[in-house]
Amino acid sequence: MDSHSSEITDIKSFSKKETYTAEEKKFIMDRLNEERLIHQRAEEELKGKKRSFTEEEKKKILDKLNEKRLSTQKREEIKKKRLHNKKSYKLANKEFYKFKNMEREYYIEIADCDKITTRASIVTLYYKSVSEYEVKKKDVLIKTEIYSDKFFVSYDWLRVYFKAYSLEDEK
Repeated sequence: MDSHSSEITDIKSFSKKETYTAEEKKFIMDRLNEERLIHQRAEEELKGKKRSFTEEEKKKILDKLNEKRLSTQKREEIKKKRLHNKKSYKLANKEFYKFKNMEREYYIEIADCDKITTRASIVTLYYKSVSEYEVKKKDVLIKTEIYSDKFFVSYDWLRVYFKAYSLEDEK
């Protein structure tokens, strides 16, 4: 204890000096470093950087991560199933997929399929007119759902009613 009180008086006398000996410089630097380390450890403990978890907490965290991974994997599988092994058509130098069981033979561009998300958006569908050589367009609202491998299409933008349709499979 006595050495600690003498160190304090030494520090007070140091602050009045303008030049220091090598031993005094080392003493000051050690003291500053010690204070910095104490402050740094206190901040890390407050931020929780070195927080240790119990086995139960570790298990809960791992379960949440695993659940998130499985959910992401399931969404990716459904997305792949939605577009995998579908019959493609070539109309007007573009490639399309054809919807099944719609009021007409509607086609969607393959490039547009990747842009469709769970949020409804306006997408152009194509259909053949009576002449069979003329391709016409129709804008519809379309979206997907994470639980389904189908596309949900609404023909009317004002009275939104989504119906599920899938793409024609490869034979």
